[in-house]
Amino acid sequence: MDWSPLKHLVETHRNWILLSHAKPDGDAIGSLLGLAAAIRSTGAMATPILEGGLPSRYRFMDPNGWLVLRDNVSQDLWTNADALAVVDTGTWSQLGHWAEKVRAFPGFKMVIDHHSTQDAIASVNFITTDPEANCRLIYEAGRSLGFVPDALAAQALYIGLATDTGWFRHGNTKPESFGLAFELVNLGANPTLIYREIYERSSLGKLRLSGRLLSRVSLHLNGQVVGSEILFGDWADIGAIPEDAEDLIDLVRVLEGTKVGFVLVERNPGETRGSLRGRDGFDVAALAQSFGGGGHKAAAGFSFHGSAQEAKGLLLERLKERLASNT
Repeated sequence: MDWSPLKHLVETHRNWILLSHAKPDGDAIGSLLGLAAAIRSTGAMATPILEGGLPSRYRFMDPNGWLVLRDNVSQDLWTNADALAVVDTGTWSQLGHWAEKVRAFPGFKMVIDHHSTQDAIASVNFITTDPEANCRLIYEAGRSLGFVPDALAAQALYIGLATDTGWFRHGNTKPESFGLAFELVNLGANPTLIYREIYERSSLGKLRLSGRLLSRVSLHLNGQVVGSEILFGDWADIGAIPEDAEDLIDLVRVLEGTKVGFVLVERNPGETRGSLRGRDGFDVAALAQSFGGGGHKAAAGFSFHGSAQEAKGLLLERLKERLASNT
């Protein structure tokens, strides 16, 4: 990646808005905080904004309160900004509430992203699918500005790197990521603390939700596909919240002998979120894109206007076609 234009862009634009995708994960939040720290180190302003709320498991990432929630964003913030950066996504559908604001924004716009699915959002793009985690790109962007992460920024970047590589166990994890992890730990990231905060603080609702999901696991298409659903009524029934559904796809994708795993979550009546995982080279990003979503070849997601059962029927139809053609 040629980062040489970035220094000039930051020198000539001094008030930045930073955005990422809806339902932010560790890589999105780490990218927002890491880029904000890098831009602020030059003396410019940078305000990282979340599309919705900050998931409780990631609240420890922002002890200084840099992240601005959607309901707290003033019109003055948009009016005063002269530049905007979108990180860890390059599609309009993933920007949720902010999509129309970004379309109408009169200032400079850029994207820093590592996904294959892209729309024409910005005039300057730093996009490559080579890094497994977007925080790898944010680290490189920061270094091009002369920024050396402090302990807090190093921790945010490590979280993005670790979560998007499945704690370095995913097959696409590259040697460079292990090297960056080493450097970030030396700069102050604490892997033990990070893992405990993210993965060892489950609520009772999440545990019960996991059981409900596993009770509905089913095989499809001659055992090539495994999937399950969370229905809208489950939230009140077992005392869970939509945030508790994060990472539940990992409970399903492990079934031996399958090529595709899916989890469909009814967040609201008529609103379903789909998570997809692929094996043996099956491209779930292309499948998600057919629903208006996107992601990586082995991990992707989409939103669907309809029930989980409706989404499941259409998903299995498209999976049948794609598995038959081995795409």
